[in-house]
Amino acid sequence: MASNFSGSLTQDSDEIKEMYCEECDRHGDGYATAVAFCVECVDYLCVTCLRYHKRQFKTHKIQDHNNMPQDFYFQKCSTHPGQLVKFYCIECNKEACQECKDNDHVNCSDVNHLPTLASDIQKSDELINFSKNMDQLSKDIKDTEKVLNAKSEVIKKQEENATDTCIEHSNKLIATYKQQHQDLIDEFDKKMEETIARLKKERLELLQKVSEKKRKFEEKVRQAETDIKEEVVSTNPNFKKLKSEHLNLVGNLKALTVDIEQAQKLGKNCELFIKLKLAKQMCKHIQVTSDQIQLSYIQRYKLKESDIQPTIQSLEDQTRFFSFDEVRVSAVEKKITFNFDINHEFGSITSLLVLSEHRLLTSNYNRRSLVIFTLEKSKAEYLKETNFNTSPRGITKVSDNKVAVTFPDEEMIRLITFSEEMDVLDTTEIPGHGCCCDIAYSNNHLVVSYYKSFTGSIKILSMSGKIVKSFDRDDNDQNLFTYPQYLTVSPDNSMIYISDSGRNIVTCLTSDGKVKAIYKDDQLKYPQQLAVDEYGSVYVCGHDSNNVHQLSHDLIKVKILIDESHGILGPKSIAYCQHTKRLFVGMYRNCKIKAYNVTLKNKLLNQFQSH
Repeated sequence: MASNFSGSLTQDSDEIKEMYCEECDRHGDGYATAVAFCVECVDYLCVTCLRYHKRQFKTHKIQDHNNMPQDFYFQKCSTHPGQLVKFYCIECNKEACQECKDNDHVNCSDVNHLPTLASDIQKSDELINFSKNMDQLSKDIKDTEKVLNAKSEVIKKQEENATDTCIEHSNKLIATYKQQHQDLIDEFDKKMEETIARLKKERLELLQKVSEKKRKFEEKVRQAETDIKEEVVSTNPNFKKLKSEHLNLVGNLKALTVDIEQAQKLGKNCELFIKLKLAKQMCKHIQVTSDQIQLSYIQRYKLKESDIQPTIQSLEDQTRFFSFDEVRVSAVEKKITFNFDINHEFGSITSLLVLSEHRLLTSNYNRRSLVIFTLEKSKAEYLKETNFNTSPRGITKVSDNKVAVTFPDEEMIRLITFSEEMDVLDTTEIPGHGCCCDIAYSNNHLVVSYYKSFTGSIKILSMSGKIVKSFDRDDNDQNLFTYPQYLTVSPDNSMIYISDSGRNIVTCLTSDGKVKAIYKDDQLKYPQQLAVDEYGSVYVCGHDSNNVHQLSHDLIKVKILIDESHGILGPKSIAYCQHTKRLFVGMYRNCKIKAYNVTLKNKLLNQFQSH
């Protein structure tokens, strides 16, 4: 390295380039070959620029092509990309363009033209001394390489010795460890053989004991199965007799038909007359008997498995494995058929109330009135409208022709008595204790729903308006309601059903305010008025979901009874008539109340009426 370095500095293999005109490059006039150099401006000039330069700067010293600096440095300034590096500051030890010289090195005393400064570099002591230093550095590096190679051999030998020692020691440790483990396994195997012999004996004894227990348990389960089958068979003991009676009716009807037809064919009019009279009496008997068979009650039930943890001990202790659960009528699906429309001019109906099979009372919040309709078999007609100073909201029947009505804007409840012609005979005002929404009559008390600032409550009032009970918090001290709009009570007055529009749920409370059940369904949105029938089925309007849900007495979803396909949109109010088995549905911003007939599926309604 040292012997070749000095020679390499003198071997210039770079391509010889010609200098271009800096003035043309600076002003974007393209490339032009430089033919002269201005010493004062330190600029290379082409023929054209030289001519103009001489005119403008007559005193500047100009060097022609042969005498101008030939060592061209084409590096552009990193700070001023449009300027060539033409100077070098000895003080700052830094290269510079014209702008750098004029701005950054204005106070420097030793800023020189780079080609001029470098003209004698090839023969300078600096280059000669640098070459000597580089030769010595190259020799030192070679010596260092020899030292490193020697040390590498020492390290390699140490690594080999350490690796051999490590492998030898590791093999000894592993062999010792394996032997000790083998000793443990051999000792365990010996104990295992002894234990297996003992366990085999114990297993044989256990098998005998378990086999006897299994036999007894199977006998107990089979006996329970036999008992429940007998109980199932005996649930409807008269059904076979009913079928036999029905067959007798069919035979009697057929015999009567044959006798009449035969008398007609033979032309025996007297005999036909007598047989016809007898046949008419017999047909009446057949009809009565047939109706009785149809009206016969059938016990409906659901077989349930016993609710026990399936462990050996619990199964052995169990004495009853099956149970009957009576299917409440409220859980049986209903079906509806359209009966008629009640057309009116009163806009939205807020609440509906069936006063009797011939009277339908409605509240109209926007018109501040109660509107009464007369009901017939397949139609209804407007009867009367009673107006008030503020808007009525919830309505409930207290007795024949007497109702209780909430007036939330006045925080008041009015007990209103009507005449037979549905004129107002008497009005009694009692305190409403706040924004009273809906109301129901139960056990000589009034059940009222209240709303205030995204919370609500249910209060039980005496008929004079005194608060008897109030329910607003659950057992975890959380709000029971968000917006309890409507409510109703079960037929036996033991349950209160509340539609909470703020939470899209229906809540069932016991008479002492305990939460019995909650109904929430994605297909029930913004629930409104509720109704119950004589069997305990609950009907609730889904205003925003455009449907009516049928629920069981314990708020289990039975079905969506009515939806848009039945002609409803935005159902808000609902009422049920027990006498006519009709369901009335009022809609928001709609001058129509729809009446539907309600029956049980498969014509089973009469089977439950005797229940």
